[in-house]
Amino acid sequence: MAIVAVFRIGRAIMAKALWWALGWAAVWCSAAIGAENRVRNPSFETRDEKGLPADWHVSGNRQRVEQSLALDTGRDGQRCARLSCTRFQGGTPDSHAMIAQSGVAVKQGMAYRLTFWAKSEGLDGDVAHAAISDTADWQNCGLEESFAPTADWNRFEFFFRATRTCDKSTRFQIWFNSTGTLWLDDVELVEAGRDFFRPGRILPAAGVVNLVPNASFECGADGWGSAEGDRMVHWGGRMNRLFGEIDATQACDGQASLRIAMTPETQPVSFFDYYELTRAPIRVPLAGNIGFMEVEPGHPYTFSASMKADRPGTPARLRVVQFQAGSIDRGVRLGTDWERHRLTFTPRARWCYVLAGPDLAPSRQTPEPPRQATVWLDAVQLEKGDQPSAFRVRTPVEFGLSTDRPGNVFDWDEPVRVDVAVHRAEAENQPAALRLIWTDFFDQDLPGEPGEIEVPPGRNVRLSVRLGASGARGRGFLRLRAVLTAGPHTETRTLRLAVIPSFRGQDSRFGVNHAYPWPHLVDLSRKAGLLWVRDWSLKWQEVEPEKGVFRFTETDFQIDRPRKHGLEVLGLLPFPSSNWSSSAPASVRGAGPYPQNRARVAYAPREESEFESYVAATVSHYSGRIRWWQVFNEPLFTDYSLPRGHGYDGKTYARLVQAFARAARRANPDCRVLAGIGYLQEGQILDDFETFFAAGGLAACDAIDIHHYPRIRPPEFLEQLLEKLNALMDKHGGRKPIWLTEYGYYADDEPAVLPLEHHGFDQSVGSERLQAEYAVRWAAIGLAHGIEKIFYHAGTCHPLNGDNMQGVFYKYGGEPRRIYAVQAVLARLLTPQTRFVKKLRLGEGARGYLFREGARLVAVVWATGGARPAVIRLADARIQVWDVMGRPSSQDRFTASGSPVYLLAQGVSDEAFASGLEVNPSP
Repeated sequence: MAIVAVFRIGRAIMAKALWWALGWAAVWCSAAIGAENRVRNPSFETRDEKGLPADWHVSGNRQRVEQSLALDTGRDGQRCARLSCTRFQGGTPDSHAMIAQSGVAVKQGMAYRLTFWAKSEGLDGDVAHAAISDTADWQNCGLEESFAPTADWNRFEFFFRATRTCDKSTRFQIWFNSTGTLWLDDVELVEAGRDFFRPGRILPAAGVVNLVPNASFECGADGWGSAEGDRMVHWGGRMNRLFGEIDATQACDGQASLRIAMTPETQPVSFFDYYELTRAPIRVPLAGNIGFMEVEPGHPYTFSASMKADRPGTPARLRVVQFQAGSIDRGVRLGTDWERHRLTFTPRARWCYVLAGPDLAPSRQTPEPPRQATVWLDAVQLEKGDQPSAFRVRTPVEFGLSTDRPGNVFDWDEPVRVDVAVHRAEAENQPAALRLIWTDFFDQDLPGEPGEIEVPPGRNVRLSVRLGASGARGRGFLRLRAVLTAGPHTETRTLRLAVIPSFRGQDSRFGVNHAYPWPHLVDLSRKAGLLWVRDWSLKWQEVEPEKGVFRFTETDFQIDRPRKHGLEVLGLLPFPSSNWSSSAPASVRGAGPYPQNRARVAYAPREESEFESYVAATVSHYSGRIRWWQVFNEPLFTDYSLPRGHGYDGKTYARLVQAFARAARRANPDCRVLAGIGYLQEGQILDDFETFFAAGGLAACDAIDIHHYPRIRPPEFLEQLLEKLNALMDKHGGRKPIWLTEYGYYADDEPAVLPLEHHGFDQSVGSERLQAEYAVRWAAIGLAHGIEKIFYHAGTCHPLNGDNMQGVFYKYGGEPRRIYAVQAVLARLLTPQTRFVKKLRLGEGARGYLFREGARLVAVVWATGGARPAVIRLADARIQVWDVMGRPSSQDRFTASGSPVYLLAQGVSDEAFASGLEVNPSP
């Protein structure tokens, strides 16, 4: 697993994520000075006998790539390396221009920091890559990154943890996949030290006794969430928001407590569809503080909490989670009166958080726990020492922010209100002032907002703050930063919000791969126009575990759940076999850990008749619930289904698609069949598509499936790939709609852990703003070239004090990322009824794609990086400019930038719209 910590210096958009990472890196760098550089000749000052950089070499397919390595003038006037490629033909794994060094040693589990300076000229997509591979078996060693060099020297920095120990057989490599030139200088690879990771949100210990904020819930639920204490659930569905309610009728300290009521009706249940089906009741929903509290390793600390239950003997649990150092638990029994319970421990990490709540999971001590219980929690304290002291709140004055909307998501047409709860623990009349700063998607202050509010006297004060920006000015992603000042004490809270056009249509172009596991996330998805889910439940082994025995009970739970929330389901039959029906050799096991447990089902079925029986039974069972069906996940080019390495090709896949289509249409003549190789890439994958089309696969299906994970690459490269795919369809019988069923750009401006981890495909583009803008540009290009549906990957969610960028749209509790508000506008403007008209001519560097829905025209316009686009004047008053948040502008001219805008007009012809855009050179 690779990790990115500090993003490219010099990118036009430097969001908060970059500043968090820079602050973290400053701490790290102070401890890393003097570490040994594992790269030899890092500044290219040493030449070999041929005058080339010593210890470095090029690598690539000589038949397809013509490249050269030379010395050039570096950023400091001394030497650097220059890698040039003058001829490039893709299609094989070794089709690349690459500078490499062998024998760069790494040790499994050790953290490393890689830095270098680079610039480029003429690279396709402006993207290059860095990795360390073990040439013994060509497995990655933990470093797998992409970066975007420009015409200027920029410094790049990456962090990773080595996944294996390797020295002589390693190859450190930097490469690109096109013609062009890359300059490289000052390469450094060093160990990163013990404090490689650290929390993104740290609650400092200085000046306080009780480290827990809002410890008696006087400020509502602010700063609290829930985590499952009984199991590590599937990868998609950790608990994502607080389970429990503030109870103003019960309190041990102050006037409120947290009530956690567990009944068969209210028990949280986490769902997911991969790999095994999951319907997991959470039996130990623990309430925990948000953020990591600062502690001193090696010194005793005591965690205490006052608790009671609705019946004596109710089992409960106290837990301390140390930052990447495990957890410490203590089981307790609760009575019906308030009682203080404690857990004393000596931390091994510098940061931790605490949790407490009911424990209704079976255990050795409680083999038959109660099925339901109500537990109250109050007066939570974490303090230094081996004994608890009298309870006190963290600071004399505390406050919290909240709204009455899930995820803090509001509609365009409703007022935005934020509730502020202020608690004074000591003097009721202590003067206090609250300063509110509202910012928008672009991090610009919203005009006309109240600056400072005097907090009225009182121990517990409740205020309701309304967003002052009227009408369209308050649309889109918003952030509220509230600062409370009371004497020498200052406290800050932030809140993410979104004000969106709630989607009310019956169909949309957008969806998610895997339904989100929790109801609030499913509902928020529909609200933003994410109406489709791609469901993996209907694996052959799942629905027909033995020949002729069909079981749909569990799959019904999975399929019906999103449908009850108003979503549409794309039924994916991901694998061509079950364990019993597979043609795999007997030596291939179908059991064991993932992914070994799917090895047998990747093979073709032993009998097509058995395959058709499975398809027909499944399609028939879901007739009326599922209309669209997909044939396998990523065939040929991955090991999910019919892997090329087992001898399968496009003809094999076409034959099984034809069999699938026959069986499905017999079972439900109204069904539709989606099929495709999966990924979209030049070379072998496009060759596989052509073989598949030529063998009858195109004729057998109703739409073509593709996937793509562009990582940090700007979206414009997609256009050429889609043109080639469409040309292949033209050649083999005619175009069919394209569905993009896995895709994503990723970012997180406020990660819970630094550096921000990723798995390669979900590498951060650097900021949530850029992620959102890329998503609009990608959608416009795709919809203009035949894509009808776009499914983001994936329906996963953040755990308490953890990260999950793959969830794309949501932070913990369903709080929105910037892309969420952008997606809602995108779904409102580019509906399934919208049809592409033409590309607009807007001068050099600018792109425009015009769409029509009835009398309404919508154009999406932007400029690519490095371009100097012209000024565009709206010569027709019927054309209006909207930004990505859906906010109209009164200006009659604009200059296209990397942030797309929408041009809208009603009752205008295509020709009049185009002529109404006057392109003038930039001044």
